[in-house]
Amino acid sequence: MSDEYAVELSRSLLKELFPEVDLVDTPRRFVKMFRELSTPEDFEFTIFDNKAKVDETSELITIKDIAFTALCSHHIVPFIGNCHVGYIPDKKVAGLSKFPRAVRWWAAGLWTQEELTHAIASYLYDELEPSGLMVMMEAEHMCMSLRGVQAPGTKTVTTQLRGLFLDPPQGRDPKGEFLEYIKR
Repeated sequence: MSDEYAVELSRSLLKELFPEVDLVDTPRRFVKMFRELSTPEDFEFTIFDNKAKVDETSELITIKDIAFTALCSHHIVPFIGNCHVGYIPDKKVAGLSKFPRAVRWWAAGLWTQEELTHAIASYLYDELEPSGLMVMMEAEHMCMSLRGVQAPGTKTVTTQLRGLFLDPPQGRDPKGEFLEYIKR
């Protein structure tokens, strides 16, 4: 669909919903906003050999407070929050800047938070093939804050665990370590 067509459809919709408002350039900005929130920015997920590997349980890499905005697939309003990623590398590690890029890439579009958390975890697990992975997302949903129950500040937390985070080795608690790191 062309932007011009989308702008005209938006103009009709907004005029129907807000007949008394002078919309001027609002339909164009409306379409631009949804394009920005739903179009992922291309990137390459750069992976390197893990030269520091001692054994499969000796290392935990945590990337926390990755800001993201996604659109709720139920109401098409944003949910905004932070994503935290922890992984125990095996043979591969990734460039640290790739984690925010991956989160932003996946967040573009219409999602439930549960589906988005699962998609990011599956992607990272497939790309990195780590010994263990945990993804935690915490977000405020504008569909809860601005409408319906009107509970601003309420956050939803979702997690996905893989590998050693689900089945830790004796004497190691990677999930506990990860949670401790993100609390700091």
